[in-house]
Amino acid sequence: MHSILAEFLDQWVWPSAPGAGGAKFRLRLTEQKCIPGWEALVSSTISELESGQGKGDDWKRRLALEGYAAEGVQFSIKQMSAQLMSIHLNDQPRWIDIQRMRARQVWDECKHSKLHVDSLHGHGWIGGERDLMKDVDANFQPLASYFGQGMMFAHIHPLARNAQHYFIEAGAYLTIRIYEEMVDDMLVRHQHLSQKAEELMHFMEGKYQIDTYCTTPETQQPIEDTLDWIFGLLQGRV
Repeated sequence: MHSILAEFLDQWVWPSAPGAGGAKFRLRLTEQKCIPGWEALVSSTISELESGQGKGDDWKRRLALEGYAAEGVQFSIKQMSAQLMSIHLNDQPRWIDIQRMRARQVWDECKHSKLHVDSLHGHGWIGGERDLMKDVDANFQPLASYFGQGMMFAHIHPLARNAQHYFIEAGAYLTIRIYEEMVDDMLVRHQHLSQKAEELMHFMEGKYQIDTYCTTPETQQPIEDTLDWIFGLLQGRV
């Protein structure tokens, strides 16, 4: 296991609050499903980064365009708003923690998209963000699990989103840690390190809500179903 993943597990995954009813369930999923996925992510990210660094600066441009497409305002607002609106007004008090998590992430992701713009502009590849409106690569997002069909998770069950937060946002944090260790370019470091605390917070929100609310088979099943869907997509099965 890579040291970055081992450190993340020790600091943020294994600790559980006393009396957290869903912690045992979360830790089982972590060992059976999440860790293999995180290990594959860390390995592939390092390999792709090492390969890109030997081919000039194009990987930096591609990275920023992909980041903008994944976290751009057009995706962030649409997806998170759809999730916020999926819970009936009468059920808002019951799921207020989940609604708060989603509302906070709208703002965070919109800020992240600006960091990708800063990198593109700072490297001289665009004159400003308006240039990206004409670039297909800055507006096409192939990862449906995150900012495409991800808006539908809330319609499985209000808790389903937490599976995405726990697994995917952990991956975002791990990716940032890799760039922190391996990249010297200050614009690329700024592009990633400025997101570090927020990606970790998104993961911790998912962790907290699984530990707190996923305490019965009924509330645990949506987490299992959502993780299975994500893994199926990443493995090309759906």
